[in-house]
Amino acid sequence: MKLTWPQRRLSNRQLVAIPVGLAIFLGLVTVISISSGVFPVGRDFKGGSLIRLSGENVPGVDVVEAAVENLLGSNVDVDLFENGLDIRTDNVLEDAEENLVVEMFHDQFEVSENAIRIETMGPTITGLYSEQARNAIIGAFVAMAFIIFIAFRRRITIGAILLSVGLDMFGVLGCMALFHIELSLASIAGLLMLIGYAVDTNILLTTRVLKRVGGEPRERVIEAMRTGLMMNCSTLIPIVSLNVITTAPQLYQLTAVLIFGIIIDIFNTWFLNATIISRHVERQRRKTYHVDI
Repeated sequence: MKLTWPQRRLSNRQLVAIPVGLAIFLGLVTVISISSGVFPVGRDFKGGSLIRLSGENVPGVDVVEAAVENLLGSNVDVDLFENGLDIRTDNVLEDAEENLVVEMFHDQFEVSENAIRIETMGPTITGLYSEQARNAIIGAFVAMAFIIFIAFRRRITIGAILLSVGLDMFGVLGCMALFHIELSLASIAGLLMLIGYAVDTNILLTTRVLKRVGGEPRERVIEAMRTGLMMNCSTLIPIVSLNVITTAPQLYQLTAVLIFGIIIDIFNTWFLNATIISRHVERQRRKTYHVDI
């Protein structure tokens, strides 16, 4: 089966219905998860607790990580330093939970209470930084619109590309909610990288369809789609491999966001945006034909 079979077999309405339906579903997942307070947010945004064990006879990192995760029911990171261990939790511990942690270390690992110190960590990204990040993303979209307008001089092109990139972002948030990928510094970096990647694929499509001479618009889309899908596959293979073999949470979050985004971008670029651009070219052709007559 050829990779470009949707463009050959499906009508424009069918092509548009697939990414629109996907966007509605993932948008609903995002809205419901945020409104119900279950959207996965990392400690970069919500803070957590730091459990510090000091002394020479501290237990091993793997054993401590498993014991604390079983006790608290949440992910923890354990770092070894010169005089002990630092254990970072995703949630701020209440007094009862702190007492359980102290008792567990005393009973299971024979660590004295004096060697245990529990502190609350604030979020790495405060409200001010969150606002600055939001303004930076908005500024990036405005700058992209300006550059795209200079390159193609068509408002339909700006709207189609920004629509595609915007739906990519919302789709990734929905996938993060479905697969419990935390919103963190690493996943935000993945989102920013995805913006550039999505713009590249859409510019590839737009350049081939609007600036190539000869052939039907649908055939130009198919030609561009072959190149674009090869780009997608060659990018996905190393990212998926890294996602499978990595044990670092930051790399896992970064690669997961990129995988979600690239897959969603295939539908938004080669189904939705391709239909918008090709129909625009066809209308322009009909107008030119009637004017010539």
